[in-house]
Amino acid sequence: MHISSFLAGTAAFTVGAAARSSLYVENAPDHVRPYVIERYSNAQAVAVGQQIYRFPVTGASSGGAFSILMTSSPGSDALGVLPHIHKAHYENFFCSKGRYQLWTNKYGDEEARVMLPGDYGAVPRNTTHTFQVLDPDTEMLGVIQPGGFEALFFAIADSNYTSETSSPYVPSAASGSADAGAGSSSSMISALESFDVFAQLDFNPRRDLINGSAPANATWHTGKNTVPSNSNTPFYVAKNQGPMWLNSEHGYQIIAPFITPTQGDGKFSEGTITIDRKLSNITTPVRHFADHLAFEVLEGALQVNLKNETVQLLQGDVVFVPGNTTFSYWSEVAFTKFLYVCAGNKGLDVELMDKAVAWEYPTWPTYAV
Repeated sequence: MHISSFLAGTAAFTVGAAARSSLYVENAPDHVRPYVIERYSNAQAVAVGQQIYRFPVTGASSGGAFSILMTSSPGSDALGVLPHIHKAHYENFFCSKGRYQLWTNKYGDEEARVMLPGDYGAVPRNTTHTFQVLDPDTEMLGVIQPGGFEALFFAIADSNYTSETSSPYVPSAASGSADAGAGSSSSMISALESFDVFAQLDFNPRRDLINGSAPANATWHTGKNTVPSNSNTPFYVAKNQGPMWLNSEHGYQIIAPFITPTQGDGKFSEGTITIDRKLSNITTPVRHFADHLAFEVLEGALQVNLKNETVQLLQGDVVFVPGNTTFSYWSEVAFTKFLYVCAGNKGLDVELMDKAVAWEYPTWPTYAV
């Protein structure tokens, strides 16, 4: 078969799959409503240097609760953005694939990590931070609270980005020049204070990492990572090395919170949930929360019933569930993991952990409940 015919058939299948449900949209809506966006949608994608930004949840679509952005990029020997702080926004970094280095500095306590898939970094307000993309195929998932921070990227974008083949980014070698990333010139970043970006040009990122961590004595990928009991301190959690909880009410669910309402100052929470295959004798509960939430699938396939429609989400797909909307979710494959973001202080994670036990492992017992 000719490659163009194959690609055309693939595109037709994708459109047909999305057309099965009215929940699928190309753009994050300009108002609060339930919706699904597939991975690497071209909608609202913009290019800033060689970094491609996509916005599956925006300030408008979440009623100002939070924004979710995906950044796809090749590697570079330059910083992705010059060091800066946010005074009003709490920024969260999650590595979906590839590698990048993240720096944070607050109260004179500077730390750095090489972020691998599944790793997380918290950047509270008034924290100096920057990053550098290391791997040729890297994807960062950002959660920013409150919502609306995407206005910055629309303002500084070099162009809109589209791809007939759903390529995550333009496949070219990184230039390594000073304009390779967002806000990478001193004149630009100094003009961005109206977007809550305040340059910290005297910050010199440390390069003394050992085994992907600085300070060198920090536990990283080799043991449990501690989480602060306040909303002001930057911190990092390596994949499967943070607190975990096992809920066995309706099958097994492992909740691995990064940000609880404690670290989120009662305004949001974020983490991952891993679930097993739904057994025939299990009744999936219908849930309902006052505040908005969103899921992004990391592994497996997630079934979500929302507004009397059932959709299957694959890796990278995002579903947004408005507050006061009933929904249910389950897995029809053996192992499904998704990232959750909940607005407020009483979201899905809180409900599940209230009826869970502390757990030490990234998977569940070998026997059925």
